[in-house]
Amino acid sequence: MNNYKIKEGYLYKDSFTEKDFLNSVINNIKNDNDAPSYIFDEMMLSDVKRINVPLILTDGDAKIEYSRMIGIDNIITTTKTTTKTYGNGFKNVSHNSYSNTVTNWQNDSGVIEGSSKSGYYYKEYIEYDDYIRDHIMDKNNIRALTIEELDKYSISLDVVEYMKKDILDKVYHENITYPINQVKNEKYNGDVILYNTTCTIVSLYSLDVTIRDKKITFIASSNGDIDLKMFGEYPLDDYSKVFEFTKDISKERSIATKNQRLIKRLAIFSSVPLFILLLVLGISLNILALTIISFVVLIIGIIIFIIKSKEIKKISKPYNKRIIEYRNRIYIDNNKNKEDGYNKFINKMNI
Repeated sequence: MNNYKIKEGYLYKDSFTEKDFLNSVINNIKNDNDAPSYIFDEMMLSDVKRINVPLILTDGDAKIEYSRMIGIDNIITTTKTTTKTYGNGFKNVSHNSYSNTVTNWQNDSGVIEGSSKSGYYYKEYIEYDDYIRDHIMDKNNIRALTIEELDKYSISLDVVEYMKKDILDKVYHENITYPINQVKNEKYNGDVILYNTTCTIVSLYSLDVTIRDKKITFIASSNGDIDLKMFGEYPLDDYSKVFEFTKDISKERSIATKNQRLIKRLAIFSSVPLFILLLVLGISLNILALTIISFVVLIIGIIIFIIKSKEIKKISKPYNKRIIEYRNRIYIDNNKNKEDGYNKFINKMNI
């Protein structure tokens, strides 16, 4: 298939070096709480790669012919008169109205002219689409592509047809008006003339970080501020010691509060049914004393429940404190290990 030649193109020039990008990645890993504590001891880095993403941008004029059917709704009201005669000769006349909607269809056609813009990413770069759209480029740090460079970025005719159709759809939908009523059998086609077609190159730095069974990729546009985007996930840090310690302390806490929890359950599970029984008996037998006793039983059960809940909380407090202190200590140790690993790493890499 023949290619469509681009006569004008631009390149966003570098605002920082590969070393600046590498330093930014390393500092991002260091400050990321999701990065495991052992990452600087075990990770492997690829070389910094450059990815040139061509953005095909164009303007276009469209002339569109369209046809469709427009349905105009008419409400037809029919009144039915009914007369009923009774034995005494009395006649009752009633009028019932019924409404029905009838749609009258009319042909509609016309011509729409307008201009719009279109852009295209090649499929192999689509994963960077959101990043490039959201990243703020330095519009003053740009240069024109040479003729030799432009020859590398000629575009195929199917891409040209995609952009023409994109502009055709945009112009039609931005300019067509719809009536209040119904529309069907809508068709449109036309011609699009492209102009100002350019190829703008966004250059990305890319770095792969391999850690255990995970590969993480960092990218950043080389133009503008360093704005890192990470693709992938870190492996989890090892918190098995925390889980085991928490499990052991929880068992100790459970044993220490066993009696209080038993009394607490008995208080609520015995007082409530007893309250209901005494209350029903008191009401059905009309014995006021039983009714009063039922409420006393319930109140005593609630008081015991509250007292034992406070005792359980008091007994559990030192156990909970030990768990929190241990977790904090492991967290601090992990941060220290990560900091030590970071210092060794930058000394070794001389960055």
